[in-house]
Amino acid sequence: MTDRLLYVFEDDDYENFYPLTVNRAVFQLRLGVDLLYEKWEAHFPNSNLRFCIRNHLADLTMSKIEAACNRFEGVADSGAIFINGRFIPDEQLVEEIGSIELPKLLLCNGNLVAAVVPPNSDESRNLELMRYWGYGHFKEIIKRIPKSDVNAREVKYIWDFINMNPQQISLDFDRFKKKLQTDLISTSANIDDDCLIYNRDAVRIGDGVRIDGHVVIDARGGPVFVDSGVIIEPHTRIEGPCYVGRDTMLVGGKIREGCSIGPRCKVGGELEESIILGYSNKFHDGFLGHSYLGEWVNLGAMTTNSDLKNNYGTIRVDRGDGLVDTGIRKLGAFIGDHAKTGIGTMLNTGITIGLASNIFGAGLVVDKFVPPFCWGGTGNYDVYDIERAIKTAKVVTKRRNVMFTDLDEKVFRSVFEESAPQRKRVIEDNKDRFG
Repeated sequence: MTDRLLYVFEDDDYENFYPLTVNRAVFQLRLGVDLLYEKWEAHFPNSNLRFCIRNHLADLTMSKIEAACNRFEGVADSGAIFINGRFIPDEQLVEEIGSIELPKLLLCNGNLVAAVVPPNSDESRNLELMRYWGYGHFKEIIKRIPKSDVNAREVKYIWDFINMNPQQISLDFDRFKKKLQTDLISTSANIDDDCLIYNRDAVRIGDGVRIDGHVVIDARGGPVFVDSGVIIEPHTRIEGPCYVGRDTMLVGGKIREGCSIGPRCKVGGELEESIILGYSNKFHDGFLGHSYLGEWVNLGAMTTNSDLKNNYGTIRVDRGDGLVDTGIRKLGAFIGDHAKTGIGTMLNTGITIGLASNIFGAGLVVDKFVPPFCWGGTGNYDVYDIERAIKTAKVVTKRRNVMFTDLDEKVFRSVFEESAPQRKRVIEDNKDRFG
């Protein structure tokens, strides 16, 4: 099975993960220690990894990850395993998929989990003829393959990441620990004698990490994984389960349980059960709880989100198509890539902020949904000029020695055009409500 092609694909439910999936697939989101596709790659290390993704994102994805997108050459000769990127691998599921020799579809609650397509079959030959990715077209080709049910975990909505993250950090830590051939704490890490570590057997500290004095790492409630190159400054407390990604800086404050951060973030203040995809800043004081941030997000000083209603009711989320009751009582903010908040910004419970929006003016943002490329705050939104947004993105990424490419710009412009009706509606509604 190891010589078969391994495709991680996205199905038609990617909009359930807005705003993080306007410029990436669901399987490029972090859950626990790594991205969803990285979990599958780790379980099939000898496979030739490829992706199936919305066609307008294929070139951008290939520029960031060394894996072919929407390319089906060789399927007829070698066969392929297709994995739904919304599902989360475990040893039992991987073993079941890996043991399949005959064509088979694995379903969970009616959703396709995996498709095993053998070489030199009608299905493999038809798949090789595909020149673009269409989930409906894919299902039509494989529909005659025998089906069986399987138990599997999946993410259905963006808030599932928040609920599942603490447990997933622990599972990922165990997987990593089994494969590690050296001590959990790297000999190249520089740990001050005044750093206090509880339950060292559940703490991984990677190469080149610097941990200053008066830092507390508390793994009594779950493992703490500090990846390579991390710097942790004095007066930082980290509670497990927690993952701190490579080259991240923690500049003081409380990193409470259930957080996944990084890579290359700068984080201070208070975090709780939140995920930061990478390259983002929450440098100053303020609270971020039960939230998911994309890349290149910057939260201004004292930016704070609410994650619990005063009446302890369940939280409703608007992803741009109306309010949905999540059935969850603790839920914070979902913030797309390149979004910014000004100092003193207070974010409503369950708020969604779209790609490249710039929110400022201090005080509470009462809206539940802010579309991409909005400028201002509640009662005073305007359109964030696309040329200014691109110019800012180039400046921001250059500061981390990352290039904002023509492909990034192309996706920016695409999202700007597609979100124009949402943006117009929100701006006009705000003017009507607030004069």
